[in-house]
Amino acid sequence: MLPIAPVQNAITLSADALFELAESIWHSLLEMEVQRIDHWSADLPEDGMLTGCVYLDGDWRGSVTLICPKPLARQTAAAMFKATPAAMTETEVQDAIGELTHMLGGNLKSLLPTPCHLSPPAVVEGYTIPKKGRIVEQILLRCENQPLQIILFEREKLL
Repeated sequence: MLPIAPVQNAITLSADALFELAESIWHSLLEMEVQRIDHWSADLPEDGMLTGCVYLDGDWRGSVTLICPKPLARQTAAAMFKATPAAMTETEVQDAIGELTHMLGGNLKSLLPTPCHLSPPAVVEGYTIPKKGRIVEQILLRCENQPLQIILFEREKLL
């Protein structure tokens, strides 16, 4: 069972909770398995990376970032749209990463203090992480023998 933040403005999400969310989303939506790993054992793919990000704003402020190699992003898009990887356009690939990031954020939102609002997803080329905020938790995963990273950031509350 996923923990719920017990106190307003506090977050108690663990790496296990992030993994449980990711595992559920990848399995139910994509019919793909993810496994936790301790470190990336190989270099990042030469084909590049995509980074998806959504912001959570309310009594708790932060963001969730999904970093995915483009070949895996293409495979996830194909699974999402029920097509072949070769048939996926760049727009569909970015839309798939955006949707997965948004689903992670939406599931996290339900575990955070209320009120909490979720931004639309943004997807950019490369390995890009927010410059502001502190890392609350992060996990490394493997899917289809390729790495994935999920990072949860917390930003300071505006006064």
